[in-house]
Amino acid sequence: NMSDLDSLSLEQLNQMKQQEEAKLQNITTNYQQLKSAQARFISSRSTLENMTPSFENSEIMVPLTQSLYVPGVAKDVKTVTVELGTGFYATKTVPEAVKFLQRKIDLVGKNADGLMQVVGATRKNIEAIVMTMQGKMDEIRSRREAAMGAAN
Repeated sequence: NMSDLDSLSLEQLNQMKQQEEAKLQNITTNYQQLKSAQARFISSRSTLENMTPSFENSEIMVPLTQSLYVPGVAKDVKTVTVELGTGFYATKTVPEAVKFLQRKIDLVGKNADGLMQVVGATRKNIEAIVMTMQGKMDEIRSRREAAMGAAN
């Protein structure tokens, strides 16, 4: 609990700060992954929105892996296969696929926004810990200086 910071030692505060910094790093990584996924969904939706019947029989490059392609021909451009999740696929009409992608975009965006709120709260926690540590170090310095003054 952040309200009990004054009762902690400098060592405990430093451990707590390191934990919060690690948490911030993880959340930031997750946020970047969500934004990357959202960009892929937006790109896919854009591709579908620009796909017209004239696209049929066009030559395309079909990905086998992320960096390996084979030539192909677009046969039926009225339906597409979308990945629903880990290894699950479904055939949908282009308008259904656009709606599906929009739902994904919205969901991922909402999750990313939620993470940004956690990032803000975690940054505030780190600031509070650092300020408490600074206060404790100032106290120690003042006591040392007072002790030195009394010794002289």
